[in-house]
Amino acid sequence: MSSGRIQQRIDPKLQKDAETILKTQGIKPSQAIILFYMEIKRSRGLPFSPSPVRLDEVPNIKLQKDLEDASKGKGVKISKNKDEFFDHLDKL
Repeated sequence: MSSGRIQQRIDPKLQKDAETILKTQGIKPSQAIILFYMEIKRSRGLPFSPSPVRLDEVPNIKLQKDLEDASKGKGVKISKNKDEFFDHLDKL
C-alpha cells in the first residue's frame, strides 16, 4: 500500500518526548506522520500556526507523570509530624 519514504534527522530528546506522548495516545510515530500529512493536504497548509516556543515553557513529561503518580498515592510518604517530614527530606 505505502511506497513513499521519509527520512529526517531529529533531536533525540524531542523524538523521545514526542514518542512518549504518542504512546499514551496509542499512536505509532509512522501513523502520526501520516496523520500530519493528511491534515496538511486537507487544510492545504500547516494544520496549526507556528509560533516561537521557549523550551522552558514546554511541559516536563516526567514531572507530569510524577504528579499523576502522586495524585494516585504512588511514591507518597505520609509523615506523622514535621520533624519526621524533614528527616525524610534530609535522607533524599
